[in-house]
Amino acid sequence: MPGVIVLAGGRGQRMGGVDKASVRLAGERLIDRLLRQLPYGAPVAVVSPYRLGMPQVCESPLFGGPAAGIAAGHAALAGDARATTAVFAVDAPDSPQVLPALHKALGSSGADVAVATLDGSLQPLCALWRTKALTRALEELGDPRNNPAMRLLRLAGTIAEIEATPAVRDIDTLDELRARRERLATQR
Repeated sequence: MPGVIVLAGGRGQRMGGVDKASVRLAGERLIDRLLRQLPYGAPVAVVSPYRLGMPQVCESPLFGGPAAGIAAGHAALAGDARATTAVFAVDAPDSPQVLPALHKALGSSGADVAVATLDGSLQPLCALWRTKALTRALEELGDPRNNPAMRLLRLAGTIAEIEATPAVRDIDTLDELRARRERLATQR
């Protein structure tokens, strides 16, 4: 079972400046939807400056970007010597559904990180790292502030890619949120 870093601290600018973790989808907050899909008992570091009513950490300074959030989450999990660390974004609340495929790809490939791809694009915020490789990449990166997750991913030694389902698709805009709500309503 991996340790899990959940990035939930963006500004949500394309949604009008909302706290995405608290946005509701199918009657629950995105953060709650994501967390309930994680393996039972997995150690989790939720990275967010917003009050979510749960244990969480913040990057310093706040809103330092995805790599800074990953670094803060990794530091929070440092006492947990797990072999692997998953990274998910709160705006892709169903992304934990691909964790078994990421785990299989990481184990069978010997890679440093397994990453979901969607429509031919790497999704660095839907990844399963070997914890030692993540530590090494963060050290090589240096100051993580204002660095994209893709830069951190480029510091991984080897990458295994898995073609993911639409579960990893993120919700960045109000139109995407509306479309996801409509799709879920028709599936009931």
